Amino acid sequence: MVIAVALVEPQYHVNVGHVARLMENFGLKRLYFIKPHFDRVEALKYSTHGKDVLETAKTATLKQLRKKFDILIGTTAIPATSRLNVLREATGAEQIAKIIHSGDGKNFCIVLGRESSGLNNEELAMCDLVVIIDTKTKYRTMNIAHALAIMLYEISKLKPELPVKKSKKKIDLASQQDIDLLLHYVGKVADAGNYDAHKKPLLEAAVKKMLAKSVPTTKDVMLMVSLLRRSLLAIERRKRRAEHA
Repeated sequence: MVIAVALVEPQYHVNVGHVARLMENFGLKRLYFIKPHFDRVEALKYSTHGKDVLETAKTATLKQLRKKFDILIGTTAIPATSRLNVLREATGAEQIAKIIHSGDGKNFCIVLGRESSGLNNEELAMCDLVVIIDTKTKYRTMNIAHALAIMLYEISKLKPELPVKKSKKKIDLASQQDIDLLLHYVGKVADAGNYDAHKKPLLEAAVKKMLAKSVPTTKDVMLMVSLLRRSLLAIERRKRRAEHA
């Protein structure tokens, strides 16, 4: 099964870049442009890891896509207000996702309309299905990248979960010796900074509690120790300068 995306007369490079990025997020690779008007170089700046999707995208006509794919899924923000308006008889994104997953061996193409006016009736007539995203408001028109994100998310929810690959890299959790060293420097910096003596036990207890609630690694603790050491040296230098001034 292949799921592709087609953009009709895309104008804004930002949207095209975001569409390519989304496709990479959800593992889609085939992108088509119908009468494109955007700047590809600018679009690449917004595609992030989806650059390959954008660079391999092809230009086609809707008629060519009609021949290439088993099912074309048009998109609309304008639902049918009459039962006679079959062209705009739309299905929700969740139901479309179920249809896609039940269509073993079929190739699908999601067709997104113009940013300004969407797909016209002639284009919708060439599609097998029409999807609408119900925003539950009077303002249903969505940015094409946002609409695609919702559709791909609904499709991805029905995919079987991939096995989690276990990391071979060993994580060194902070030892008691590491934590004691950190507490030592907390106390040293508190003394050097004239921290209230009666609050010092509370400070150390707070640090201990914070470390107990988290799972710090040796690296985490040593970075904090390094910061405190530098802070201590800075305080001591300033004191020496003040004494010789």
